[in-house]
Amino acid sequence: MYLERRRKRSNYAGLALQYWLAAVAKRSQLFALVLADPCGLLVASSLRGPEAEELAAVAPLIARPDEKGESVQERGEIPIVIQKLEVEQSSLFLCAVGERGSSRAGLRSAVAGVRRILATPA
Repeated sequence: MYLERRRKRSNYAGLALQYWLAAVAKRSQLFALVLADPCGLLVASSLRGPEAEELAAVAPLIARPDEKGESVQERGEIPIVIQKLEVEQSSLFLCAVGERGSSRAGLRSAVAGVRRILATPA
């Protein structure tokens, strides 16, 4: 017997991404996970409101990847970790806001789901 662990699901990629990012952020104890395009437009987020749009807008601007493809930018007391992803020949930026160890673990978890959701045929 298959046990479905997900509480929320959607056939719509945007909504599925929102549910996924919210679940990973909660599980990883992050303030937010935000997915942005190269122009800084919000694709999906665990966060609602203007803060999500602001994080999406700055993510491509402050992302300077290290050898692991991650960018760590500390602003005040809360680190922002940004990872550039290539999905279906498109670049995206996944931004995690929270404690550094949690941010990196949350990013690793979130990346796989983002790729899976965006690779699913509509």
